[in-house]
Amino acid sequence: MRILITSVLLLAAAFCSAQADANSTAVIEVTPEAVLAMLKDKVFLADVNEEFTYAEAHLPGAKLLVYDAIAADQLPSDKAQPIVFYCYSPECPAARMAAETATKLGFSRVHCMSAGIVGWQDAGLRTEP
Repeated sequence: MRILITSVLLLAAAFCSAQADANSTAVIEVTPEAVLAMLKDKVFLADVNEEFTYAEAHLPGAKLLVYDAIAADQLPSDKAQPIVFYCYSPECPAARMAAETATKLGFSRVHCMSAGIVGWQDAGLRTEP
């Protein structure tokens, strides 16, 4: 009887875990080159750097957002529109944190360019001042 109860509990836990995974949206890691290709379509670029970094260089068309204050009204009204978050460099966790917030807000196509503006520039891609 104990084995049967343990088996039922394990199956229930596995089912609940699978359901949670099926209902969650993962943040997709992208490279600067992949983001460049995405620019051909409608994509929302979210720069979560400090103001002075954004003023110095940012991706063309990127909007400056505060990484720990992301709200749905700052993002596209279409929750299926691709969004790319980036910060300064791979060592900066701000883009990942902001992207995870967007998924919790119900956005389904959320990307993180961990290479940041430094990786974008290292790839020789154009920035705006």
